[in-house]
Amino acid sequence: MDISVILPTARDDYPIIGLPNVHVFERTFHSLEAQIFKDFELIVVDSLWPSKREWIEDRDWNFPIKYVPVHPNHRFWLDRKRWNVCGTLNTALIHAEGDLIVRVDDCSEFDEDYLKKFWEGYQSGYWPLAMHTRYKEGKQSIYNKKYKKEGYEFTRAKAHGEPTDTEKVLDSIFDEGEPVRDTRWPVVERAGGRMIAPVDWMYGYSSFTLDAALKVNGFDELFDGDKSLEDVDFGSRLDMAGYNGLFLLDVNHWVIEHEHARIPFDIISKDMRNIKCNYAIFLLNRLKRRWRANSEKLTEEDLDFIKEESLKPPCSPRPNFYDEDCEGELFKLWASNQPIFDLREERLEV
Repeated sequence: MDISVILPTARDDYPIIGLPNVHVFERTFHSLEAQIFKDFELIVVDSLWPSKREWIEDRDWNFPIKYVPVHPNHRFWLDRKRWNVCGTLNTALIHAEGDLIVRVDDCSEFDEDYLKKFWEGYQSGYWPLAMHTRYKEGKQSIYNKKYKKEGYEFTRAKAHGEPTDTEKVLDSIFDEGEPVRDTRWPVVERAGGRMIAPVDWMYGYSSFTLDAALKVNGFDELFDGDKSLEDVDFGSRLDMAGYNGLFLLDVNHWVIEHEHARIPFDIISKDMRNIKCNYAIFLLNRLKRRWRANSEKLTEEDLDFIKEESLKPPCSPRPNFYDEDCEGELFKLWASNQPIFDLREERLEV
């Protein structure tokens, strides 16, 4: 097997905004059926498993599919209705058989040569990344007054009750009337349309080898419980492990991402404070050159560092953002349940 496409999901069946009759997997699966490159498998890890099994099995797809739940050893925070992105991705790595891992997300669609570009880039010595362009109601989103009222970034901030400088940030990126797309896009255009990405740009639609992922022992599940920077940290640790200068961006390699509803509240509870700042963990891994995750427990000194960093900028966007200022039962639960495992060994048990 050349490629394992991994797709983590925790969404309802019909979350695409403006397309209420389009299944969460429909555009993605049909895109995969049309691929020129054929030697791939799809691994779907669903926090709502087995809710989509019937939809998947109702059709004879032309590519192999593994539809699996989050592994019992990797769902500690999911069982507590909190973010569990790393555990979900590590479950996919347990089941993957391809030399190259290509990550996609739900509510996405892409051209017939999408996987071909990943494989050709890999054969040329790179790990390609793809950028996204945003669609709403089946059409390209445009940065204008309407988008500032109804666009994904703005409605998400309102839903979470967060004070935001979203408009100021996006105004600095997009001109009025421009398509809403990956913020890396104009940088890559200015570089001539193709460039090696800095280490902190490995996120979203990405690729890497299975061997490299196992060497760094997957995604760092210390990031779970909260969401953010888990994929950036993964790229950072790959860089520290010796995989340098491989992340390739090209303006001709992109994916459509349809705006979608948030994760259901019965999967990720609403209005819970963060446990800790994931940026603090990212910093700690960089400072201590820790490239292998999930292999040793944090020391008391490490925990103090994370607490201190969590309570000061840029981590803390407002007072009381973290549960009891990282001194409460939630932080203690996180600190006392640090994940220790070896993905290579767990793969032997599948």
